[in-house]
Amino acid sequence: MAVRQRTFQGVILHGLVLVALIAAAAHSVAAIDVLEVEEDIANLLPTVEGQDKSDTAETRRWALLPQAGYGPDTGPVAGVKYTHRDFLQTGATIDLGATYAVINQQTGLALSLSEPHLLDGRLLTDVRLRFDTNPQREFFGLGNNQQGPDPASTNSFQNLVGSFTVGWKLLDTVSLNLGVRLRKVNIGRGDERNHCDGQTPCPATRDEFPDLPGVAGGLANTLNVSLVWDDRDSIVRPTIGWRGILKVMHTNKSFFGDYEFTRYIADLSYLRAFFDDRCILGLRIGGEYVAGPNGQIPYWELAELGGEDTMRGFFPHRFVGQERVLLNAETRFLITEFDFYDLWHVKLDGVLFGDGGRVFLNSSEAKNEFKLNQQIFNRIIDNFQYSYGGGVRIALGHALVARIDAGFSEEETGLLYLSFGQTF
Repeated sequence: MAVRQRTFQGVILHGLVLVALIAAAAHSVAAIDVLEVEEDIANLLPTVEGQDKSDTAETRRWALLPQAGYGPDTGPVAGVKYTHRDFLQTGATIDLGATYAVINQQTGLALSLSEPHLLDGRLLTDVRLRFDTNPQREFFGLGNNQQGPDPASTNSFQNLVGSFTVGWKLLDTVSLNLGVRLRKVNIGRGDERNHCDGQTPCPATRDEFPDLPGVAGGLANTLNVSLVWDDRDSIVRPTIGWRGILKVMHTNKSFFGDYEFTRYIADLSYLRAFFDDRCILGLRIGGEYVAGPNGQIPYWELAELGGEDTMRGFFPHRFVGQERVLLNAETRFLITEFDFYDLWHVKLDGVLFGDGGRVFLNSSEAKNEFKLNQQIFNRIIDNFQYSYGGGVRIALGHALVARIDAGFSEEETGLLYLSFGQTF
């Protein structure tokens, strides 16, 4: 009876993980993450798991999954996800994803190819293409505003991005990178029949905010320089180590674009494991500043908070400003691990998290927020936005990790985020 019970429990557990993996593959069509290249470069730097290329369930480095899930801004989503971290046994990483929101009609296509082993392992390259369409993207205004949770306006949004990056490993854990990014954005009126508050039709963003920089779309081609430091011990389930990213992006009219701005980004995170790696504590702090002449920074290139990678518990693009500060904290704890048939060795973690941050319209607002006086604590408590929640992480061998988070805030009683990769 005991053997039969364990077998029955194993079948149930395998089935639940399979359902969760299929659901977690639903990556919502969100804003372009300005650090996605650097986060992938961090994963290319040497780790313990990168030394073993055997194709067993424990070390398997590829995964092919259907996508069928849900996002707060997309509704039901279907598609496919493929990742291989030793493509054609070259050490290259290929990642391909395609999604379609069956009701809201958002489309997402993404392809990246990274090669970390050129010139005796000192040179790395990263190439990626991405195409997103959203017939109904909501705009909440600029700043740490009180507009919401209902949007101020709506518009259609089409986004095409391509980038090429070359990195040189100064050390085994440090890479200096130079890249170019080409971005074309088209913005239309959207469907004004959509209701902002359940009763009032939403105006078109270009009608409600005709002087908003970038409201007609345009080209924003940037030259990017970054420094990446990563000494974590794993890609899929890191238990200890640091990840630091410094990045500068610049564009002007000589880059065959329509705008002129410079973006500065700093991001630092640390993980520490306890109880034989069963419990992992993580902290992350990040900042972003976008500078440029008046009217030359399109609103879709400003710093943002909200969504699966920053402030879970708020809609994507919820807060938009010239500057931002972000804090994330997570506790990840191992629930169980087992072989999922002969495909992958699965590690299932539970997660509790808390997020905090805010955006600023300009530098003077940010300086006033952090001015050292007796009121600084009250200002941070009153003006910062906070969210919290929990979720699960499903690590598949050394291929990828599926992430399911439920976020809560004072605006939302619960938003579900289904995606891939660790938050940090």
